[in-house]
Amino acid sequence: MEMLNLVLFGPPGAGKGTQSENLINKYGLVHLSTGDLLRSEIARGTDLGLQAKAIMDRGDLVSDEIVIGMIESKLDGNPNVKGFIFDGFPRTTAQAIALDDLLQKKGTAIHAMLALEVENEELVKRLLLRGQDSGREDDKNEGIIRNRINEYNNKTLPLKNYYNEQGKFHSINGIGSVDQIFQNLVDRIVFIKAEVDLTQLETDLEHLDLTVNDFEVADEIEPHLLLEIDAIKRVEAEEEEERKTAVTQLARSSKDHSKSNGHSAAGEKKAANIKKIASKPAAKKPAKKAKAKPAKKVTKKKVAKPAKKKAVKKVAKKVAKKPTSAKASAGKKVVAKKKVVKKTSKKKVAKKVAKKTNKKRK
Repeated sequence: MEMLNLVLFGPPGAGKGTQSENLINKYGLVHLSTGDLLRSEIARGTDLGLQAKAIMDRGDLVSDEIVIGMIESKLDGNPNVKGFIFDGFPRTTAQAIALDDLLQKKGTAIHAMLALEVENEELVKRLLLRGQDSGREDDKNEGIIRNRINEYNNKTLPLKNYYNEQGKFHSINGIGSVDQIFQNLVDRIVFIKAEVDLTQLETDLEHLDLTVNDFEVADEIEPHLLLEIDAIKRVEAEEEEERKTAVTQLARSSKDHSKSNGHSAAGEKKAANIKKIASKPAAKKPAKKAKAKPAKKVTKKKVAKPAKKKAVKKVAKKVAKKPTSAKASAGKKVVAKKKVVKKTSKKKVAKKVAKKTNKKRK
């Protein structure tokens, strides 16, 4: 815990002044009393001091805005202290809210309100004894003493509720010797510091949790990416199967084409479509741990392009030149037989006719 900011409360006669000095000495805190601040600002002739003096000279109470301004000036003047102990301020809930807002702006807060609790009868007894030594008239009159105690209780009750709702109100037993009461305060402050440190640790852990969750979310991108890769692989497998089918169909088409030695518009269109599918480039795989891009696909081995029309024609010519026999032509299509027979018979007949004609002429 970097700073320790305490609000010390106690009714008249509770020993607040004495215990305040003990806490300041032990923890190195700066004592912040509104009465002392007013007198200091007026003595130095600051703008806030002049405003406060003019108000006090009229018999009016100094506004909360001016008091908060003085406290801010005190905070700014002690940037590296271990903390502050607020004495006599805040006195109202509005002042407590204004103080919280100011401290929040400075990056700190009130860590605890320590209230010294003493029974009213014990307070009256202490103040009467003190009056005998100090000579203060307000400590000699029991009626005045009781009125002061009642006023304190009525005014501080809302503040106790305010800090209690924040979990910062701590009631300290103010009965006993000075050392005993001081030890009660120290024990409670040890508890307060541990509680504040634990809260800070929990906050740090929560922040760490968020950071870990952020990394977990980042890791979840990979399974999502793998799903996309699997989808691409399935598409590629389908395309590969389609290419294989296309190649098979093309081979059959070439064989039929060589047998028929003919071309049709429908057959050429079909062959062109099959070639287009067969020669379709494979998809490229996306880079590892990168966002999958459906447009890019895995590059695979290119399927050998089918024979072109010229190759088909050569095959057809070779088949046409081979002599056909009854057995060889038995399994062939009728169309192929007719075309081959027609072409070979015409040539033979032409030769025979030419020979006969020449013989007759001779």
